[in-house]
Amino acid sequence: MRTVSKIGREVQSIVVVYALFGSAWIYLSDSFLSLLISDPATRAHIEVFKGLFFIIFTSALLFQLIGRFARRNSETIRQLAESEARFQAIYHNVNDALFIQDPTTGHIVDVNRTMCSMFGYTSGEALQLQVQELSTGLPPYTDSEARLRLDLAARGIPQMFEWHSKKKDGTVFWTEVNMRSAVINGTERIIVMVRDIVARKEAEEALRQNEEILKVLMEEMPAGVGWSDEAGMIQYLNEFLKGCLLDWFGCTPAEVPTLDDLMLCALPAPAYRAKIQESWKGAIAEARANGGPIPPIEAKFTCRDGSVKHVFLNTRLVYNRILFIFTDITKWESMQSEILKAQKLESLGVLAGGIAHDFNNILTGILGNISFADLLLDGSHQAHRPLKQAEQASIRAAELAHQLLTFAKGGQPVKKMVSVAELVQESLSLTLHGSNVRSVVDIPATLYAIEADEGQMNQAFNNVIINALQAMPDGGTLSIKGENVTLGDHNGASLAAGDYVRLSFSDQGAGIAPEDQQRIFDPYFTTKAGGTGLGLASVHSIVSRHNGKIEVDSTLGKGTTFTFYLPSTQEASPEPESPPVPRLCILNRGEGAILVMDDEESIRSLTTNILEFLGYTVGTCSTGEEAVRLYKEAVEAGTPFLAAIMDLTVPTGMGGKEAAKQILAYDPYARLIVSSGYSNDPVMARHAEYGFCAAVVKPYRAVELQEALERSRGLSARG
Repeated sequence: MRTVSKIGREVQSIVVVYALFGSAWIYLSDSFLSLLISDPATRAHIEVFKGLFFIIFTSALLFQLIGRFARRNSETIRQLAESEARFQAIYHNVNDALFIQDPTTGHIVDVNRTMCSMFGYTSGEALQLQVQELSTGLPPYTDSEARLRLDLAARGIPQMFEWHSKKKDGTVFWTEVNMRSAVINGTERIIVMVRDIVARKEAEEALRQNEEILKVLMEEMPAGVGWSDEAGMIQYLNEFLKGCLLDWFGCTPAEVPTLDDLMLCALPAPAYRAKIQESWKGAIAEARANGGPIPPIEAKFTCRDGSVKHVFLNTRLVYNRILFIFTDITKWESMQSEILKAQKLESLGVLAGGIAHDFNNILTGILGNISFADLLLDGSHQAHRPLKQAEQASIRAAELAHQLLTFAKGGQPVKKMVSVAELVQESLSLTLHGSNVRSVVDIPATLYAIEADEGQMNQAFNNVIINALQAMPDGGTLSIKGENVTLGDHNGASLAAGDYVRLSFSDQGAGIAPEDQQRIFDPYFTTKAGGTGLGLASVHSIVSRHNGKIEVDSTLGKGTTFTFYLPSTQEASPEPESPPVPRLCILNRGEGAILVMDDEESIRSLTTNILEFLGYTVGTCSTGEEAVRLYKEAVEAGTPFLAAIMDLTVPTGMGGKEAAKQILAYDPYARLIVSSGYSNDPVMARHAEYGFCAAVVKPYRAVELQEALERSRGLSARG
């Protein structure tokens, strides 16, 4: 429109200039000519030249004016063409699809090439469509909604919204639609711009999923996570931290709106709280000033029940927020302590195993010779009494060696299904007999059995009961309670999830000092005069070998509770076995050859003396290799050994287990007796499974040696 007006003004200017010039020429030239020339003929002649001059001059003027008009018109047309070319280039090459719609008929009157490529139509096909036909028509993107949007746009209200658009092949995709009215060539039109936002939607969905994953991670992670604004107002706490607030301090998030309130709740001691807050705030201020990381802060939170939680506080400054993470390392420290304790016990076990083995060998020489000497004396001899006392002292020493073996490899439990109630009653009858301590036992009949080494577990219960007895020298009550429990994955006992028998022993003694409670299971730690420090250490070792745990809870002046967690069989306790009928063993004379294999010369000498006294001939050796050789030579010579007594463990050579395997391969009917100071070794407990006819535990006496020989020959002891 502006170009047409400009051209009209140019034409008007030319006409006006020409009219003014022509009028002035005609009027002025005739007037001047009449004044200057009076001769009509001359004047007529001049008028001819005047007319010719007028034609030439006006032609030149018209040429100039029309030429300038033509040049300007050509420039305008060129600019219009360039403008149209630019418009078409932009119109067809923008990333958005463009429609021009007739608001009256609803038909599309023009589209750009992007629309054709985006929706899959040709230009001719697109001009036969209405905008609504490019929509899914499904809720909430219905045709009525589309018509409403178009109607609002036609009324001059711009529309911008996200929409499910539909391609020619039926593919539905996300778009962003802009609609607005415009006048094009004097006609009302609606310009529709459609942008493909599939990639954006995918990015938004990925972001949403990541945010959801992050949220779930933050809510599920076993650490307290939260953040506050720069002023310290708490804006978020994850579920773990909310749970800690309630469980540890008995408060809700609403009661700790700021970081200062949180610290006041967690650190009730003013001096310690001021120290932690000063360190924390100083680190935050330095990070704000220098942009460096904030070092973690270690703190100990005091809970409402008086317990202490050891935590690490990690802090980061993120987008004008203070992000803080509380990590509770209390259980981790406890586990580390248990691991260190286990390593300490394992190291001691290696030492104790060697000591106990050598000690049992020495005791075998002492106890065996005492019992042998007792046999050689007349029944009325005065030496019988001191020999019996020496024998009892040796047996007590053997019990101490047995406790040492609890820490050693040879102390591995030989398990079977046992009743906890029977073990407890047996231990009580043994340890509380004649004392002024009363027992109260609360063990239901429904308590499940456990799979345990009966002897080791009796020892563990005995030691705990003896500890309670010593804690109540003036008398009192020992309460014992048993129950079936199921522990989850994250239990306070740090045990594998599953079913357990929980057994607690509670005394009314003076209690254990807090600083001593961390050490009572350490070997050789004792607070009692004359104590060995092996009692509770043995208990800890036994329970650990049974995949259980023992805990202690003690308050000075109120007493101590030891709690056992032992894996349950989920089966009822077995019926008690009838006790064996005691028998008096009398030494019987024997005959034949016996092979004795032991690495200790003193034991070989002792055993030889006893066996020769019983009527046997004896051959000896110190290693399994020699035993195998001597046994084969005796068979080949036609004088086989009646039996062979073989030491289970030989440090410098083949032991009894491997030697027995080779002898039995040569002679399946060989009578073999295993001997060892490791009474809890599986070979000793289940000797028949390894080919032995009998077992004799070091230190042994002459009677026990004869019983083993008789069992190997299929004879029973006579009484």
